[in-house]
Amino acid sequence: MFVIGFEAIIGGKRFTRLHRVEIHDSIKTLGKSARLMLPSSSRLERKGAFISEVELAKTFQVGDEVVINFGYDGIKHEEFRGYLRKIKPTTPLEIECEDEVYNLRRKTMQKSFRNTTLKNIIEYVLEGTGIQVVNDVPKVNFRTFVIKRVNAAQVIEKLRKEYGLTIYFRAQKSLVIGLASETDGTIVKYVVGRNVISHDLEWESEENVRLKVKAVLVGKDNTFTTKEVGEADGEQRTIFFYNLATGDNLEQRAQEELLKYRYSGYRGSLTGFLLPVCRIGNTVRLIDENFDNQEGDYLVEEVKTSLSDRGGRRQVKLGLKLN
Repeated sequence: MFVIGFEAIIGGKRFTRLHRVEIHDSIKTLGKSARLMLPSSSRLERKGAFISEVELAKTFQVGDEVVINFGYDGIKHEEFRGYLRKIKPTTPLEIECEDEVYNLRRKTMQKSFRNTTLKNIIEYVLEGTGIQVVNDVPKVNFRTFVIKRVNAAQVIEKLRKEYGLTIYFRAQKSLVIGLASETDGTIVKYVVGRNVISHDLEWESEENVRLKVKAVLVGKDNTFTTKEVGEADGEQRTIFFYNLATGDNLEQRAQEELLKYRYSGYRGSLTGFLLPVCRIGNTVRLIDENFDNQEGDYLVEEVKTSLSDRGGRRQVKLGLKLN
């Protein structure tokens, strides 16, 4: 039987007792968040001798660095690293945390760009933060781009939402900027009936998939040209294109994307134990031994990890099928 180990280091203080921890990460959101529920008070000891009982809410401060580690049989994995954002003095004590987005929200800026690139904008936004982009920034040109008295997180959110970019933290101070279908090369294997506790997965044949692709071409002058293909009542996917070559057909590119998303495969999510470790951007290799020819690789789109006295669980949402 596996023994779960847990520790939270908050503002340099280490805690090994908890009621519950919940961690949420998604390639569709910029930041990773964590919610900790701890006992309202804690016993302080020095060299094994009792000193006093302290009220935890009074020992923490907003901005304290937070590290959460847990795992089995003494082998702990770092599940979250970030900062304390909010303290709720309830019973149990509730602490809300977020990753490097916390520091991005504290950096206010104002600047106008002309004839610039996405790379130049990102370098300006991240200057002095210590955050590094860990992949090649897509080649996107802007005739103008205005940042007007907003914080760095808001600028990145604007790029993410309005220009269809996938932007998220892979680790502390390691930022990914790219396309939704890119993976980090790590393969995590799940076998239904073995290390899958429960799931809401549904197999869907490609001939039954109804999709509508909205292709958006972003011009250098920030103009948007759109083209829709597929079924009018289908589930919509919005795909952004930049700097298409002269003569490149937007409708043709939209049709290519439609074929990419219209596949025979699983949709939904699965729940497993804390092992295997699975992160957003990984590839899930899903095997169902009850059915032939249904093995497939899928992008990990979202991960919700929880731990309590009932055990640890990792809920993994599947994204695009990769093979």
